[in-house]
Amino acid sequence: MSTMSVAPVMPIVPMVLLALLALLWSGGAACGAGGSFFIKNGDRVCFYGASITEQRFHAVDVETYVLTRFPKLHVRFVNSGVGGDGVAGGWAGPINLRLRRDVFAFKPDVVIINDLPMNDTRYRPFNPKTYRAFCKGYVHIIRSLRAHLPGVRIVLVEPAAFDDITHAPRFPGGVNGVLLKYCGFIRKVAAKDHLLCVNMNRPMVEVLKAAERADPVLAKQIIPGRLHPSAAGQLVMAQALLKAMGARAVVTAVTINAKTRSVSAAAHTAVSGLADNRGVLSWRQADRCLPMPVMSLHENWPQFPPIGLWPAPAPDMARTNPVTAFTIKLSGFMHALDREPLRVTHLTTAEYALRIDGKLMGTFTAAELAHGINLARLPTPMLAQAYKVMALAWERTQVRFTYWRQVQLPMADIGQPGLFPLNTNSSVKARRAVGAIGRAFNQLQTLIIRRQRMAAQPITHRFQLVPENGAAVPRVQAQKQRGGN
Repeated sequence: MSTMSVAPVMPIVPMVLLALLALLWSGGAACGAGGSFFIKNGDRVCFYGASITEQRFHAVDVETYVLTRFPKLHVRFVNSGVGGDGVAGGWAGPINLRLRRDVFAFKPDVVIINDLPMNDTRYRPFNPKTYRAFCKGYVHIIRSLRAHLPGVRIVLVEPAAFDDITHAPRFPGGVNGVLLKYCGFIRKVAAKDHLLCVNMNRPMVEVLKAAERADPVLAKQIIPGRLHPSAAGQLVMAQALLKAMGARAVVTAVTINAKTRSVSAAAHTAVSGLADNRGVLSWRQADRCLPMPVMSLHENWPQFPPIGLWPAPAPDMARTNPVTAFTIKLSGFMHALDREPLRVTHLTTAEYALRIDGKLMGTFTAAELAHGINLARLPTPMLAQAYKVMALAWERTQVRFTYWRQVQLPMADIGQPGLFPLNTNSSVKARRAVGAIGRAFNQLQTLIIRRQRMAAQPITHRFQLVPENGAAVPRVQAQKQRGGN
């Protein structure tokens, strides 16, 4: 099978930015509308939570979905997850400071609250006093959001599972059993306040159970260490969140009748120039959106990516991560969020080679084409483009984290003197440098957002179905590359 090479997206780090960083530490200055989709044009979306949110995987998955499925929407994202946080806050500040600095400052239209009960359970047997403190703190967060952000749309998330499936529970009922009690409270709050509530726990438990039955070795790698999901595990989280928000499963859908040389159906795309030249069927497609790239399917992503200007790994389409492919299959991700069906009926030759922009995608029987193949499973030029969009989404997130965690927080007065190398008692000159660096980072982020939107705009592609007629072109099982559903 032929494969595509996808050029890595290099991080955009202006020399002036690096100079400003050095200056600081030396003490100086210097496709259409979303329709019923929950996220709307012009929205600012904030992910708020603890270490699972800080891993950044599911947030980048959601951002990438919005960019690729709705490339005309203008939506901005910010991730404000801090490891160790609970409803009272944590090492990065008490809750009111956390909300003021890391949420209210961005004036978000949507706030997604995730994984806070994880640390609040303390990973111990159920304790009524601890539970009551969580309930009080959780309600305080919601009331504060509504008071400071009138009209904000709040999404409450029942967090992903603690893995008591592939490992024996630490005590009767396990940590996840305790977590479920907290999830019950989150559901009640959502119902009372008419908020969107997303259950991430049940889908993750179902995937873990199915994985344990199918392959216990791979199963343990979905949530390595039992708490923090891998990039593959966070895909299950993103899937649950996106489906709850009304995400569309279909990328594009095309049906062609080869006998009449006509387009029977075309959704989210425009098909033109359909022709049959001596049995070679060809046409052009101007799709209105892109397939969903899957983080870690063709790349090596660490479980805890470094904070800093660390670029997204470039995909190698010749290799497939078995844990990610396994998770995709068990979660039904492709059917739920990434359907790009192509059907061609009334073909007269037994087998056909599908080429897009002259590149071989695979060889399929007439029966397979009549039934329909999912282009989202193939290494198409559209998928290569989508991976570039994902790399930019990651790059934008890293720019925010770099400034926030390596510049802004060290200068923040959070009531813990000596915790950071600098604090608000630092020289006025140094504090001005922080402002200058903040402006530089904002400009950098704005530049990346522009590049994201440009990279997500669909391109017209040329399709060909070439009859094999016994030619020595190897049969390519490309459709199985990206999972089995």
